[in-house]
Amino acid sequence: MNKKAYVKEISGAKAVLSVKRECMCAGKGSCEAKCFTLQNDVIEVEADNSIGAKTGDFVEVEGKTSVILAYSAIIFILPVFSGLMFYFAAQALTKNITAPYIVSLAGFIASFVFLYFLLNNKKNKNDFKITKIL
Repeated sequence: MNKKAYVKEISGAKAVLSVKRECMCAGKGSCEAKCFTLQNDVIEVEADNSIGAKTGDFVEVEGKTSVILAYSAIIFILPVFSGLMFYFAAQALTKNITAPYIVSLAGFIASFVFLYFLLNNKKNKNDFKITKIL
């Protein structure tokens, strides 16, 4: 995945970039997700600055597709898996009708708390790399 970005600041071997968020369908109207309303959002990412970009430069940044797909899979699959696992565990341990639903909801919410701490405390947050200065 390659994107254009603006170098906001430099911090050692890393750069903070401003990247315009884009929809996969590019807002052409064929998409039912209505994500084109989010296209004007700007997000900040940290990237490896091994090519020596300076503050104010426009650059091309690359993110590994495999890493992005892995994050997507974890974020979407873990809560569902966790909720189902907690549901069946509670159903096996109790005869109460509502307990599995409550425990399932708790497991679902707990997975988001786990993901929050996992992704925010990751040692290598640098999943992007500046490939060229434009």
